[in-house]
This record gives sequence, C-alpha cells and structure tokens, in this order.
Amino acid sequence: MVYLLLAYLLGSLVGGLLLFPEVRGKDLPGGSGVFRRKGPWAALLVVLFDLGKGVLAALLTPPALRPWAGVALVAGHNWPLFFRFRGGGGIAPSLGFFLAWFPRETLWATALGLLVAGVYHLAYWRKGRKGIYPIPFGAAFGYLALLLLAPPEGRWGALGVAGVVALRGLQILKGRW
Repeated sequence: MVYLLLAYLLGSLVGGLLLFPEVRGKDLPGGSGVFRRKGPWAALLVVLFDLGKGVLAALLTPPALRPWAGVALVAGHNWPLFFRFRGGGGIAPSLGFFLAWFPRETLWATALGLLVAGVYHLAYWRKGRKGIYPIPFGAAFGYLALLLLAPPEGRWGALGVAGVVALRGLQILKGRW
C-alpha cells in the first residue's frame, strides 16, 4: 500500500506546473499545454520530467505491485493532490513507467502511436479540422498495441493505465478541465 501511495504522490508532481507555474489556467499543464503556451523547448523539459517520474515509479515498485503503481502514478498526474486535482493527460508518465518496465514492447507501441498521430495530423488536423489532438489520438493506438505486446504480467497494468488515461481524455473532451 505504501508503494501505491508513493506512486500517486510522485504522479502528483506535475512537471508543467512545477517548472512553469504560469501555465495554470484553461490549458493542461502537461507537455502539450506547455507547448502551446511556452514553446517546444519548455514542452521538452516537461515531458522529460514526466517521463522521469514514470521511470522512477516503476523502478521503486516491487514487480507484484507494478500494475497498480502505474495506475496510481497516472491518476496522481491526472488528478494531482498538490494542484487541486487539476493535472495533465497522463501520456508521458505512463510512457516512462512502461519504458522502465518492458522497454522493447513499449518502444514498438510508441512507434505505432507516433505513426498514427503523424498520419492523423497530415490527413485531418493540418487541414484545419478540429477534433482530438494528434498525440492523444495516436496514443490510443499505442495503448492498444501495448495491451497486445506486453508480457502477461504487464497486461493488467497496461489496461489499468490506458483506462485512467482514457477517462481523463473523456473529461478533457467534455471540457471539464
């Protein structure tokens, strides 16, 4: 139980708000929100921070608790205790978590997600149509691939984390920042 609480508290350290407190407001404090407000270099710092906390959570958690720790980490990022439960979307910390847990499968799933995001961006988003941002759209395919590629002991973690990210994504789409 202590590991899960630790994972949630680690997730609650939202890089966008810690590194760039001025991003508070309507935009999400994750990498994409910081990108829109501060530019690509600031977004890269936030993504690296969020990836790092995911790696740290996976390395600190015993293997038997990792599926639940991933869910707690991403829930902490999405609904952070330290920032009035207003956080990011959870993609970067989950990516860091799974990279530390099963890197090869995560890299393949990430490659698929980025490919889908790129095609979506070129075919739909770039033409001025509005909808889901390309990275979350591609991430949905990446999580699906991860569910198929993950080792058996990692599938419940991948399913739980994907569910938490999807729940947050639905909140974002409905405008409940």
